[in-house]
Amino acid sequence: RREEHREPDAMSTQAIYLRALRRAYFSDHSVLFYGVLAVAGAAACLNRMPLWDAALYAAVGWFIYLPEEYFSHVWVFHGHIPRNQFLYRMLYRLHLGHHDKPRRLDLLFTPTWYTLPALLLNIAIFALVTRDVWQTVALCTGLMAGYLMFEWWHLVVHSPYEPGPVMRWIRHQHMGHHHWNERRWYTISTAAVMYDVVCGTGGKVHESPRSKSPPTAGLEQDDERLASARSYYRFGSDWKEDESAIWQLERNQATQ
Repeated sequence: RREEHREPDAMSTQAIYLRALRRAYFSDHSVLFYGVLAVAGAAACLNRMPLWDAALYAAVGWFIYLPEEYFSHVWVFHGHIPRNQFLYRMLYRLHLGHHDKPRRLDLLFTPTWYTLPALLLNIAIFALVTRDVWQTVALCTGLMAGYLMFEWWHLVVHSPYEPGPVMRWIRHQHMGHHHWNERRWYTISTAAVMYDVVCGTGGKVHESPRSKSPPTAGLEQDDERLASARSYYRFGSDWKEDESAIWQLERNQATQ
């Protein structure tokens, strides 16, 4: 009888987590912005192109997103750490702050000031290659779909929600990226994992070398750049990190 009662409770908990995740996901301005663009792009392409052509170009755009997810994480997010405090603060907001404070929802999503120039660069390249407006739109639609899926999966792996076995494995790898070695396991999208394999940044977590300090990307806790960024994003004040914590979802569930 006890087990009969536990199963509905677990299902109810999962449903509550999922609703909370959806609210968190659609509260991000970038997600809304690119979601609207992707839907508009898909509708325009279906109106101007045969269905299979639009689907093919969108699929190609999604596949193009996968190496961009990997190499931007390697070369930009975990590239050279600037000595200048202002530049470091930008990198902190872009990604390193997410390592430092992974519970912060406002530091989890990629800022639009980075993704929008990246999208414009892709548009320029697609237009030069295809010489066709609607093929370019279809490619960009697939690219944005890849980004939107990445942001959703990234949110899920940092939440108390229990996904399927594939995403649980991705979560394990990603926690290794956060807490074992920030120079490994760069990918979240399941199809992008092949880049970790091919580029030698995958492998079993606890069989891989451990880095000095994954949460701070190797910086000492008293480093001026880190202290400045934390202060700028209101660490060290009366404002509490848990007020925007992903794991706040668990606290919300307990009160419902």
